This record gives sequence, C-alpha cells and structure tokens, in this order.
Amino acid sequence: MKKLLLNIVLLISLSMFSQKQNPFIIEHCKDKMTEVEYYFCKDRLICSNPQKTKGFVITQNFKMENGVIVNNGFTCKNVNIGNCDENDSLIFLFEDDSKVTLTAWNKFNCEGNAYFDVTDDQLKEFSLKKITTIRFTNGRTFDSYTYTLTTVQKDYLLKAYTDYKVVEIDCSK
Repeated sequence: MKKLLLNIVLLISLSMFSQKQNPFIIEHCKDKMTEVEYYFCKDRLICSNPQKTKGFVITQNFKMENGVIVNNGFTCKNVNIGNCDENDSLIFLFEDDSKVTLTAWNKFNCEGNAYFDVTDDQLKEFSLKKITTIRFTNGRTFDSYTYTLTTVQKDYLLKAYTDYKVVEIDCSK
C-alpha cells in the first residue's frame, strides 16, 4: 500500500512539472551595420476561422527603455476583413467581462496593416487578466471578425508581461 501511494505521489509530481509552460520569448539582436537594436516576439497570436480564410494576427512590439524591456504597442495584420484599412480597432474581452479597446494610429493602407499604441493602464489590464475574445473591426468598411481564444492563447499577453525571457539572435543575415 505504501509503495502504491508513493508511486501515485511521484506520478502526480512528475506530471505537475511536465505541465510547466515555456516562458514568452523575446528575441533581441543588434544590427552590426547600423548599430540599431531590435526586439521581436517569437510567437504571434493567430486569430482565424477554421478554414484560415479570414482573421488577423497580433504581434507585440518591444523596445528597451532605461535598461528595461517595455511594450511598444501591437502590430496587427488582417486578412479578408474589409478591403483597405483606416481607423481599425481591437476590442479585448477579459474573463471578468471587462474590456480594453484600442484604435489604430496609422494612416490609410490596403495591405491589411494596423498599428496600435497601448497606455500604461491598458498594459496593466493585459498583465493581470486572461483574454477570452478579441474583435478586429475595419474602421473603413466596418467589417469585423470576432475570435474566441483557445485555453493556451488566453495566456498570450499575460505571459508576455509576467513570464518572459530575452534570447540573443543574429540579425546580420
């Protein structure tokens, strides 16, 4: 009986450690030719329909400020949500039903690009809460796409501010 109990405890311990997720990876490189430093997030948040014919991809942008890596807004690339973009918006719905709404600052374009700044208060929300749903709205055509995040995706922004690791990469290629 003691052996069985010991095996169960050991099995539970091993499964708990094996479920530990990897940290959010921020890649850093310095261009030797221009001396400019770049910070990229390795993973992007892909929000698309099952057929992959409509959706958007959110990429976080980072920069170094006073020796600390800080968020520098979001880049969003949308596919088949309206035709050209202007005044686009993202609405993030959290598990507690609170929301953060961002409005793109970039000018008119037909490439599906939208760029969003984030305030300190909004960053605080992202670092404390899990996201359940995101809606992208094309501000020119008012077409929209609403995506419900998977269990793993709900932690995407939360991990970026609470559990990240900076990895040096070679950007001279």
